[in-house]
Amino acid sequence: MKYLVIIVLVITSIPTHAQASTLPQWFLTSFKRHHLNDRYEIKSNLKPTFLQGDFNGDGVNDIAALVTEKKTHKGGILLIHGCTDQWFVFGAGTDFGSGSDDFFNWLKKWKLCREKVVYETTIDKDDNITGSRTVKLKRPGINLLMKEEAEPSPVAVIYWNGKKYIWIHQGE
Repeated sequence: MKYLVIIVLVITSIPTHAQASTLPQWFLTSFKRHHLNDRYEIKSNLKPTFLQGDFNGDGVNDIAALVTEKKTHKGGILLIHGCTDQWFVFGAGTDFGSGSDDFFNWLKKWKLCREKVVYETTIDKDDNITGSRTVKLKRPGINLLMKEEAEPSPVAVIYWNGKKYIWIHQGE
């Protein structure tokens, strides 16, 4: 029993940044090369801890990882393109879509969006829901969900439209 307690204490004392070692080495190298490690800390508070997919459609996998801005402790997502090394931050102190600058206030689940069609909730200038429209997806996106009652409900899909990342609002 004493050994079990020691093992549990050792495992739970491992810092969260050590878990980031499962990220591909090219991502970690790019993270440091761009000095993103000066401003952001990689987090592993949700499962999966990162998403991998060809988000920009160039034939090379890209990585999206959870991060917090060190200065404000606001959470979000850092995405780095595998081929171009270009990086993007959603939340983590940077406003993006309707997600604000701190996704960790509401983000409870995230996953790769492989659907070919999603439905965007349309909202007028007064923030009233006016309906929905069909959006065809040519490549994967990032599905963001929040926990409401028993089931996670969709909030948005982060999607590369060929020029930039956009927020496709879902739900209310």
